[in-house]
Amino acid sequence: MKAASHADRAPQAPEAPAERPDLSAWRQRHALRQSNAAQPIPSARTYRRTAKHRKREW
Repeated sequence: MKAASHADRAPQAPEAPAERPDLSAWRQRHALRQSNAAQPIPSARTYRRTAKHRKREW
């Protein structure tokens, strides 16, 4: 009987499962946002100054 029979085998790491598609997509978006290639996207929800109470009649 061997004393160190379990030490004879090379330790095998369990295979890592493939990364979830949503996480890999997030990782790509995050890398782009953090890079110098990131550009602001014009939004329609910008502040526009208008006259206050313009429809008010006295």
